[in-house]
Amino acid sequence: MSRQVSYRDFVQAVRRYRPSDLLPFIAAYSAAHDRDADVANAGKWFPWAISAIAKESALTGNEVRNPGIDDDGLRSLVHLFNLSADVLPDQSPASLLTPIFYEQFPYQESLYEELCRTHALLVHSEPGQAAIPWTGLLGVGLDEAIRATMVLHAWVVHNGGRFDPTILDLPTFQDVYEKVAPRPEIEATAKLLISDIPGLKQARRLADQRTAIPPRLERYAFNPLKGSPLVDLGEAGIWAPQTMLVPRTLLGSNLYYRGLAQWGKAFADGLGDRTQRYVGRQLSLLEGVVLYPEIEYAKSQFSVDWIWVSDSAVILVECKAARMTLDAQAGGESLETVMRRYLGEAQAQIDRSARLIIESHPAFALIPKDRPIVGMVTTAEPFYLAGTPFSGFAPSGATPITTLSLRDLEFLVGLPEGDAAKLIVDHAHAEGEGGRLGGAFTDDTRKHRNAILEDAWRHYSFLMEIDPEP
Repeated sequence: MSRQVSYRDFVQAVRRYRPSDLLPFIAAYSAAHDRDADVANAGKWFPWAISAIAKESALTGNEVRNPGIDDDGLRSLVHLFNLSADVLPDQSPASLLTPIFYEQFPYQESLYEELCRTHALLVHSEPGQAAIPWTGLLGVGLDEAIRATMVLHAWVVHNGGRFDPTILDLPTFQDVYEKVAPRPEIEATAKLLISDIPGLKQARRLADQRTAIPPRLERYAFNPLKGSPLVDLGEAGIWAPQTMLVPRTLLGSNLYYRGLAQWGKAFADGLGDRTQRYVGRQLSLLEGVVLYPEIEYAKSQFSVDWIWVSDSAVILVECKAARMTLDAQAGGESLETVMRRYLGEAQAQIDRSARLIIESHPAFALIPKDRPIVGMVTTAEPFYLAGTPFSGFAPSGATPITTLSLRDLEFLVGLPEGDAAKLIVDHAHAEGEGGRLGGAFTDDTRKHRNAILEDAWRHYSFLMEIDPEP
């Protein structure tokens, strides 16, 4: 039986190697395995382990070590990482499972939806919405920066994990500027993605000042390579220790925290409005759907964000744009508080609207009262354990609810409207399947067309045919 080790044991093992040796070595390894299946490949490819090795080498390693690293040494580090755990006797299932899901699942999800949603949610603007000034923050438009990250990703994968700026001058690369992305956009985006080791350490210090993570949760603490995946090692070159992080740099929570740091509450409030509208646009893809926007039932008092009236139920939809804090993702003490804050508030809003419908409030005269009422909470990112017995939060309101992420919603609307509504009803009720919808979709469901995502993909689709190989 394998012995269990602490995460500190793993860190000490990583520190036996010089960063100037280890980071280029795992960069080459990442580049070789990057296009393997998006899950652990026959026990050889654990991308989350490579990310952890890179993080600890950059943050805790030093050059006063014996030189060299080989395949056996890397296998040993990955094995040690997989064994490492710092489990406390009083930990709940939620605090044990949540960090593992947040650590591993993002590497197993298709990039297609993430790329398309970023444009549809954060670049596309509905009438009356102010455009987000990404160029002022990034030095280049968000669409252009994302295209450039795809170029940079292909670049480092084809070059053994190394980013060599001199390739920009090669005649064979000029075709990329004409067919994929102009050189200034690639250079500006590369600048965003590159950091040296002191810069990575500073980014980690700043993150710690915002959210303190207990030492026992260091495995799940902020990894600055998620924001700066290209590491400048001086004479040793610029490397992408985990190549899968490159195209993810300007997606999801990475982009959310960049915007929050730049614009604060105004950005968060605007994102809430954008998320609400995005959910409505997605639900409108259901053929024949009857959908009502939020209803003002008293001065400055509003119902849930959307009311979906199906033949089988009235579905009250509440949208949450906020994301799990880093401590909550790590299974820290704030996990239960965060779950109650977001899902508990959504439950209260759903219950309030349900009560007004049942009591025949005149503002809700168009909403039928002859069918069940259930709630649907949409979250900007997955709350992986929401609605399961292991979540640490059990809905206690009067209205049955289910929780789904925007990714889940994008799959849901590919179903016939009646089937989609039935799925929500079944998962909201205790006698149904319960829990999140993520596991309820078949492979065929995941292949259904989504017009909003397809429209967004047109901003990137040519990258599928142009694969820069200097």
